[in-house]
This record gives sequence, structure tokens and C-alpha cells, in this order.
Amino acid sequence: MNRTFSRAFPLSITLLAALLLLFGQPASAQEAGVRISPATIEETLDAGTSKQYEIEIQNLNSVDQEYFLFTRNISRVEAGGVPVFANSNLEETGFELADWVTLPFDQLIVPAGGQSVVPFQMNVPENAAPGSHFGGVFISAEPPEMESSGASVGYQVANILSIRVSGEANETATIRQFSTNRFLYGTQEVDFNVRVENAGNVLVRPSGPLEIYNSLGRKVDTIPFNDDRAGVFPGDTREFAEIKWIGDSVGFGRYEAVLSAGYGEDGARKTMSSTVSFWILPLGIIGPAAGILAVLLLITIIGVRMYIKRALAQMNAGRRMVRRKNQTSSSLSLLLIVSVLIVLALFLLVMLVLFA
Repeated sequence: MNRTFSRAFPLSITLLAALLLLFGQPASAQEAGVRISPATIEETLDAGTSKQYEIEIQNLNSVDQEYFLFTRNISRVEAGGVPVFANSNLEETGFELADWVTLPFDQLIVPAGGQSVVPFQMNVPENAAPGSHFGGVFISAEPPEMESSGASVGYQVANILSIRVSGEANETATIRQFSTNRFLYGTQEVDFNVRVENAGNVLVRPSGPLEIYNSLGRKVDTIPFNDDRAGVFPGDTREFAEIKWIGDSVGFGRYEAVLSAGYGEDGARKTMSSTVSFWILPLGIIGPAAGILAVLLLITIIGVRMYIKRALAQMNAGRRMVRRKNQTSSSLSLLLIVSVLIVLALFLLVMLVLFA
């Protein structure tokens, strides 16, 4: 393994961890080679204002290390919430931020096991569009290749910048999909899938309760949705998978899940909701009930056959009218019993499907 790749590999993992802080699950922007803190800077600023920030770079190696500093814009987000950085700062993304950052220098040497503080200034232009703008301050062990399309970006660690410019931003999100991975379950272990579309121009972090109701309309449980507050990039649709509900009872019948997710800044929160239904039919209940219905059905079939056989025998024997009346009365009694069993079987079947 050459020296360049051995140094670059841990940095690529560190970059992924830092990116997940903004758009995915919380992670630590730290790995075997370098640590940068804070991993993310997220703030709301007015157009035409400037603000000073700083990041700390810690060299975790046993030798002095030279690092290169530069900025990049975020152009889009891939599946799983991982951002894709622009090829260069000349590429238009619609959410440009890199040119707003003024770095005091573009390279520095950090001693072995030591750290250095890098101040930088954020200058929001007067004509900056309201809404979210994204970028990153990169720390690289290799000189940046500003015109390359991704390989070099994968080997850096970054401090992610998410600046929302004040003003009348378009804050619109929709639940595009709320479903279960199956329609029928044997136990109260249900997996939900949620896809949220951000049609606005600001980063949204939808979160809220996912409520479960049974067939009687009674709420049986509530689980949190996006409790980690993962973000949805403007103009993107993000899938939230691995949302699981595990109930504390056997459960039976039709259930309904209602997702109510809120997003937006405090004082201007918006809510979106969606509903999905599913069935829980446990074999521990279905098996015995089906057995009982099978026995009732068998008795019904035998009873009907006995009635038909007896009626035919009466017609062929040519017995006296009084005898025939007695047998007819007996046959009618048997038919009444069979009818009651059929009605009982149907009633149990309906109760099984609806309420158990």
C-alpha cells in the first residue's frame, strides 16, 4: 500500500461521519488521522452581515502533518442523506456558500498529537437569496485538485456549513410515502417506510409522533419519527427506513398507523400527516379458531347428508302418513340444528376477522 492511500483512507471515513451530522444520523467527525471540531456549523444570518467562526484541527498522528485548506459547495444529496460536493466553486448549485468564506491561509502544519485553531469569516452578500446555503471547509492531507470530480473529495475531512439566510424562504415538505413492508403480520413487529420530499429552498428536519391504533380505534402505542432530526436537502426526497414498532401484546385484527411530522422554525412550525393500515393475525389464535370452524363445517356437512339420506329413505319406504309426519318433524329438527351451526360458524368467522 502506498503512502498516499494509507493516509487518505481514514480521512475518507472521517468525512462521511461529518456529513452524516448534517444530513443523516449523528456521528463523530473523528478517525485515526485527524479530528476537526465542530463537525458542523448551522445558523441563521441576515443578508449583508459578517460573522467570525473558528474550527480546531487536531493531528492524531505521531508525526507532524501538513494540511491544506479549501472550500466547496454542496450540489445535491445521494440516497441515505450523503451530500455530493460540487466539482469546483465555479459550478452553480443553487445553494452556493463557498465564496462567502474567507480563510486566513490555505495550508498549515500541525505538530504530532497537537492542534491548531483556524479562524475564518462568513460574509453573507447583500443579494443573498433567502433560504439554506450549504458548503464545507475542507482539511486535506494532499493538495486539492479543484477541477477533479470526486476522487479527491472522498479523501478529505470537512467542517459542514449550513447557513440559512433570513427572509421569505419557501419552506414546503410533503410525505410522499408512508407504508409498511407487508400488509399482514403474525405479531406486533411492524416495519414502516417513510419518504419525505422537500419542495422548498431550506433544509427541513421533520419529526413527530407515529401513533398506532387498533381495530376499536383505541391508541395502543406511540413511537418517535426521526428523533435524531436528520435533514432533508432542498429539492430532494429522502427515505427514512428501519422504523420499527414492537408492541407489548398479542394483537389481532386491523390496525392503523398515523404519522404527524412537524418541520420549520419555532413559531412557524408546519405539520404534515399520513395514514397506513395493516393487519395482525397471530397463528396462536388463528389456528385454534380455524380448527373450531373446520369441526363445525364438518358437522354441518354430515348433518346435511344425513337429512338428505333420511328424506330419500322415507320417500322409497311408502310408510303411513302419520309415520311420515313424525319423521318429517324429526328431519326438520335436524335441519334446524344444522342451520344454527351454520349461523354460528359464520358468526365466529366474522368475529375472528373483526375483533378476535
